[in-house]
Amino acid sequence: MAIKKREHAQPAAKDITTDMVEKFAAAADGGSVKTSVVNPSAIRDYKAMRVPFNQFEYEQLEIGATITGRSKLNFIRFAILKLVKELQEK
Repeated sequence: MAIKKREHAQPAAKDITTDMVEKFAAAADGGSVKTSVVNPSAIRDYKAMRVPFNQFEYEQLEIGATITGRSKLNFIRFAILKLVKELQEK
């Protein structure tokens, strides 16, 4: 039986270039890093959350969903997007 040798996912120290170091440092300092564009209409399979509510919060959620004609989950998404937009405009 042959022993499998692990391959290193990161380059060896001798293979690291100055450009790689600069990109790492820029990202660590909060600098710009090339990011992909996120599709706001993408399928919702990225993250899931379980959010516990107290009775008052849940009743407010039901009221908001009823007033807007949305489902409870859609109302939560709507409220998040609306609040983020308002905060960014300040």
